Amino acid sequence: MGSSFRQRLAAVAAILALPASVLAMEPDAVVAGKRLDEGWRAFSSGLQEAQRSLLDPQYFPPPPTERNLAEGYRYLLGHLERMIQLEMRQDPRFPEFHRSMDMLRKWTGENPDTMYLKARIDGTGYYKVTGKAADTGEWRDSARFVQGPKAPRLVTFQTITDVPGASGELAEMAACASMTLDFTNSLQMQADADGRFEILIGPERPSDYNGNFLLSRKRMICPGTGKESDYEALWLSVREIFSDWEREQPLDMDIVRLDAVGENRPPITAEEMAARLAKIGAELPNQIRFWSRLQEVDLELQRDVNGDGRRAMPVNGINPVAPAFTAGGVSGARQLYAGGKFELAPDEALVIKLLTPVEPHYIGFQLNTLWFEGPDQQNYVSSLSGQQLARASDGARYYVIAHEDPGVQGWVATTGLPEGSHAMRFVFREDPPAESMPRLETFHVKLGELRNVLPPDTPRMTPEMRKREIAVRQAHIKERWRNY
Repeated sequence: MGSSFRQRLAAVAAILALPASVLAMEPDAVVAGKRLDEGWRAFSSGLQEAQRSLLDPQYFPPPPTERNLAEGYRYLLGHLERMIQLEMRQDPRFPEFHRSMDMLRKWTGENPDTMYLKARIDGTGYYKVTGKAADTGEWRDSARFVQGPKAPRLVTFQTITDVPGASGELAEMAACASMTLDFTNSLQMQADADGRFEILIGPERPSDYNGNFLLSRKRMICPGTGKESDYEALWLSVREIFSDWEREQPLDMDIVRLDAVGENRPPITAEEMAARLAKIGAELPNQIRFWSRLQEVDLELQRDVNGDGRRAMPVNGINPVAPAFTAGGVSGARQLYAGGKFELAPDEALVIKLLTPVEPHYIGFQLNTLWFEGPDQQNYVSSLSGQQLARASDGARYYVIAHEDPGVQGWVATTGLPEGSHAMRFVFREDPPAESMPRLETFHVKLGELRNVLPPDTPRMTPEMRKREIAVRQAHIKERWRNY
């Protein structure tokens, strides 16, 4: 019996051993199935790597308490869900706004006052954003005078080169992997009397165009390397920031690519699907590792990493107000920050006193878990905006971080976390001189000693008043994220 006959016989036997579904496939489908299987294996491997990243000490996870572990797995699922949405829905030729954060997708120490949206763009194309806001009077005048439905306190639009964290390595910040190319905000952009606005986005401003415009291509110097390069935007990032949670309403917005309106979006191919599966698998563990490394190394949340005798996030203290430590990245756009770490026993409180010689247009204060996500801002007072915390009789604002409700204005609930970070954000209509910048002071005290650091006439909060405060938060978050 010849060898060629034996080879043919073996081939027939192999075919007969295949499942009927595979035998029915066309040759191209067999190749596609193999490629998709490879993509799925890479995706599954990434899931396993991400799970290990929640536990492996080399990636600096939080201490493995029951709560930290449970929230870590939820945190992983939030990243996964966000990436699936981005990969499966976002196309720079057919852009649409995507909620990159919500009550599940929490990451990057997100601002609880903010709705974060992103749309995929191509730096070579031209895009138009159209929007409609409720009463925009407070965009033109920072005084709080609108009593009915109104626009968000601040809206910022940024063209950015990428989303941070994809590499898993902190070196990507110095290499300017994620950069803001251009930005505008509601304090400066044009809107008509009915709150309607348009923003054109493209590689260069048309000579005959005088409206709101953002560059999608720009030559810039990377602050980390000092090298000048050409950058193109991959994303339009939008931050709708709410201060008056009772009255401020989300925007109605749309985005289109001008040369693709009315086109059909092609069906996804096997090659594209496999590549997206593999990309999610590669990036998912990297995102978890990146943000844990950032807290450990750059924020020094657990120790003095560089040995300079101080912590970047002082324990039971707060840093002076400054631009984002990733200046030149995507967290800037004229926001100023201050932050620290809280470590509190059950009977302790950390009081932060804020004096603002010049009142900012926006103030936000929040807590963060050790996974670098804000704890539940819907069902706890775990954050406070400038509108939500009035000045005391001495002109200062007092934030009281504590496990138990002390029954006073300004309580920020730890939600039971014994430790975590806290952050404060400021946006001014015009940045004040250095001598008029916000001033911060901290007091680490026993709960029974609060009266020694708070003004005597600090408003009291009864349990019923606290419930009403939380009810406003619950209603606003449901409206903001459209949970229906």
